[in-house]
Amino acid sequence: MNDFYIGYAQQVPMQLARFLRRVIIVFAFLAVALALLLVVGQMPFANSVFEYGKPRKFEGIIETHPYPTLLVKRPAEAPQAQKYSRYLLVGPGKHGANDLIAGLDGKQVSLQGQLIYRGGGVMVEVEPHSIKSSDTAPVNQANTLGLGRVKVSGEIVDSKCYLGVMNPGQGKVHRDCASRCLSGGIPPLFVTFDGENQFLLVDSDGHAIGRDTLREFVAEPITIEGETLQRGDTRMLRIDPRSLGHTPADIEVTSRLPESHPDEAR
Repeated sequence: MNDFYIGYAQQVPMQLARFLRRVIIVFAFLAVALALLLVVGQMPFANSVFEYGKPRKFEGIIETHPYPTLLVKRPAEAPQAQKYSRYLLVGPGKHGANDLIAGLDGKQVSLQGQLIYRGGGVMVEVEPHSIKSSDTAPVNQANTLGLGRVKVSGEIVDSKCYLGVMNPGQGKVHRDCASRCLSGGIPPLFVTFDGENQFLLVDSDGHAIGRDTLREFVAEPITIEGETLQRGDTRMLRIDPRSLGHTPADIEVTSRLPESHPDEAR
């Protein structure tokens, strides 16, 4: 019998059968190797957490500017300079917490919410109608320290998704979602390409940036120049939104921060 195979024949010729087995084994090996390469090359998920469905009770001081924040007192043994932990506040879904905490600036409150955290960034999704204010007098807010001007390269994201509600919560695949979150009042966050530095973005006067001001720059590689500010353990970047411009994808990373110590109070 020769190697010519006829469909109605009961057996495949031996030489042809050996050749087909080799081809199948090679293709199976290539498929496994390709799958492993795709897994290795995939961006790993960030170590971020959203405690969905696990509300906690929090007590602290409300700070409304530039973005809603809850100051939670740290244990007595904590250094005096870090007396409070600062938790950004947002509402359910794609909404900020401005309306929820209106008129409570500097007031002591208790509230319920779900924790969102990634690295050193912490946020609470507040349950509406859970905020209860005490009759104590308003507390003076911490000074804001100027750390000098920097030029940093990275990406503008919405802080809620980036810190844990979505994973990875950044990049072009997340652009539409991030734009809607920022339009709803979620604080904008600037993350450097190496992921080591995060800044809340504020305008030239240190106020919250307009909700739709950054829409066209979300999830784009961008270089920003501005003044770094420190309030407690929160770092902010004061920028002029009018100076922003689109930057090529192959921009040089320039995320080194100044090594000088805070030199002025604002």
